[in-house]
Amino acid sequence: MARLSSEFFTTRRVLEYDDLATVPAGQSAESLLDVRTFDSTIIARHTQTDMTPYTGNAILVRETVAQKLSLVNQAAKARGLRLCIVYGYRHPDIQRQYYDQRLRMLRKAHPYITESALIRITHAFTAVPSVAGHPAGAAVDLTLVSQAGQSLQMGTRISDFSNPVKIPTFSTQVSKGARANRILLHDLLVDEGFAPFYGEWWHFSFGDREWAVFYNQSARYDEVDVRIKGDNLL
Repeated sequence: MARLSSEFFTTRRVLEYDDLATVPAGQSAESLLDVRTFDSTIIARHTQTDMTPYTGNAILVRETVAQKLSLVNQAAKARGLRLCIVYGYRHPDIQRQYYDQRLRMLRKAHPYITESALIRITHAFTAVPSVAGHPAGAAVDLTLVSQAGQSLQMGTRISDFSNPVKIPTFSTQVSKGARANRILLHDLLVDEGFAPFYGEWWHFSFGDREWAVFYNQSARYDEVDVRIKGDNLL
């Protein structure tokens, strides 16, 4: 994919539910693999245990996503860094649990808004399951670390929502160093064709609806039901 100018990215807005809702689901039956399949020097460091009953200790992504992440990691290693991936595939059941929990919370806080408005607000916090990237094996949450595995300063931890103004990629409420590290992470992923989600500096995807809208492409993947039994995918 051709390299795009920095202006293209800095002027992009956070995509919303309405942007994704009409995008047809992808049809690819591509396999899900361990995120370290093509590069064992990628760090896979779980920060949540919600997927343990489904995939054990593995972080899974689509095969093409794993291949592209290996190339991103090689580019990071040329700078003395490595990728640390903390989340990939999320089972659709887990996505629905998160979404329904957030929906109930927001409905209680805003009892008079319409259902359609409630869906849009909820999506800003937790993606509507039908358009989410994680259940498609297309999205990853990740950061950069040193060769020794020490995390770079990014302004917040991944999935830390305690100070929401610091979470967007180009937030002005983080230090210059953290901002520079975010831009480096962004550029490494985008150079390999990943789409950034500007509402969360750590979230990138390839082949899902978000990616399709961002690059004006057709989506490649849809949600998939995957579980591991022993060493085998079911």
